[in-house]
Amino acid sequence: MPGDDQHVPAQHGAGPEAPAALVEATEDKLGPVDVLVSNAGLGRRQYFEDIASSDFDDMIAVNLRSPFLLAQRVVPGMRERGFGRVLFMSSVAAFTGGSVGPHYAASKAGLHGLTHYLAVHLASYGITVNALAPALVTGTAMLPGDPEELRARIPAGRLGRPEEVADLAAAVLRNAYLTNQVIGLDGGMYPR
Repeated sequence: MPGDDQHVPAQHGAGPEAPAALVEATEDKLGPVDVLVSNAGLGRRQYFEDIASSDFDDMIAVNLRSPFLLAQRVVPGMRERGFGRVLFMSSVAAFTGGSVGPHYAASKAGLHGLTHYLAVHLASYGITVNALAPALVTGTAMLPGDPEELRARIPAGRLGRPEEVADLAAAVLRNAYLTNQVIGLDGGMYPR
């Protein structure tokens, strides 16, 4: 994985060609992509009645289409090399509906379907595909409300921390036998 000095920035607000351009820039600078962590996300809070079709399309484009296009671009090389790790960042909202909005929940639930499809078709090539579904992580722009009010909804009694998400992501990526899983990290909000 690249160090901080080798970070290749994402192109915010870019069109459907941006994922391929991002992968190309990364490969030019760092070589073949063996690990894909699709972590960009859009979480605009809206009520069902207020969501315009363009709002829905934007949410799907960022949260579902971009991860799909990134995977579509890097998986062939992973398959050729006989190794790869794909990790999609989902949300507990994919299970519960959440409070951001139905467009957000639907986009994250779509990642689960993509995870399951790819995992089944790529496992024999040494490629694992999983998703993490965190909820209510402090220090992010994705909190749908007042942190103190949100904390009351979590059985663990606190918000999650970014380093806890990173720690679990690293463990998932290291494990060659773990595939086709959506792993919740939600302080006990949604038992499965």
